[in-house]
Amino acid sequence: MTWRQLPGRAGTWLAHRPLVVQGLKTAVAAGLAWLLVRQLGGFLADYPYYAPLGAVVAVTNTVARSARDAAQTVLAVSVGAALAFAVRLLDVPVGLGVAVVVGIGTMAAGLRPLRAMGSWVPVSGLFVLLVGAADPVHYPLAYLGLTAMGAAVGVAVNLAVPPLPLLRTERRIEELRTMLADQLDALAEGLRCEDELTAAEWAKRRHDLHPAIGRLQMMTAELTEARRGNWRLGRWRETLDHEYEQARALHQLALLIDDVASLVVARGHLLRDGRDRGELITPAARTLESMAELLRSLDGPTADPERLEATDEAVQRLATAIREHDAGSRRDGFVAATIVTSVRRALAALAPEELGDQIPSHW
Repeated sequence: MTWRQLPGRAGTWLAHRPLVVQGLKTAVAAGLAWLLVRQLGGFLADYPYYAPLGAVVAVTNTVARSARDAAQTVLAVSVGAALAFAVRLLDVPVGLGVAVVVGIGTMAAGLRPLRAMGSWVPVSGLFVLLVGAADPVHYPLAYLGLTAMGAAVGVAVNLAVPPLPLLRTERRIEELRTMLADQLDALAEGLRCEDELTAAEWAKRRHDLHPAIGRLQMMTAELTEARRGNWRLGRWRETLDHEYEQARALHQLALLIDDVASLVVARGHLLRDGRDRGELITPAARTLESMAELLRSLDGPTADPERLEATDEAVQRLATAIREHDAGSRRDGFVAATIVTSVRRALAALAPEELGDQIPSHW
């Protein structure tokens, strides 16, 4: 490894560890906020710790969220400070004042404009009411002002090094694609077993795809939000668009394959109940295996035409078997026909647009 390779290797390592990157940026933002507040004089210098606190809140995984969280935090602190100031004007006992600030502040935390930062309302209210009792004018101003200043520093740091979760999105796509292919292979192997599987044995072949689907959805949402206010977007726009389309297509496929898995696990045994006992099992299993091979070969949101054709041929053979054995009105025929429909829908989702009229009409 040469010295010139170090930045690229380090960048790749960091791209797969967003918490490390966020930790470094948060540390820089908090340090800058502290240095900045130390240059200020007057009563602000008496409460310097609120500046790095604001910076910590503002550094998030996207520029847009950073700005939003900063604004919501400042708003929540303002509401809490105003609530504490109002309670102090009532001149009630401290215990009652604390109860009022916490109670109303907790309810106010649910206000829609505050969203995730709503918890700052009762916290800031308590600080202003109790800690700021000795300095009722300067303390809330310093608390609010320095928190806002620190948040601005955090947003600036995030803007200077805006994140683009490309490698992490790619990893989530690969994770789900592998799980989907493994699920199809497991179902096909279950169908090919000489002895009929029990319900418990079928259940073991059913993979829980929902966590991986959820992780990909979260990454897709983060990828979309990462575009906003990101000066790096121009260079990576094509890659971002590519990954977004790939994730969207894979999400659609995942839902289809999850439906197929539910059907085969619950009713796959019916494929053995045909007139010629199991005449649909082999083409059904081959269809699932071919779809698994297609998924493993994907490199983007669309599939290679040759792989598509190979999988379509497997689907055609299954459809032909249904017709030849007059299974359309039987229970085993219903299961096989559902597999045909789901796989054809999956193929349609993966068909390249440039194929145009070459795509078979049954897709």
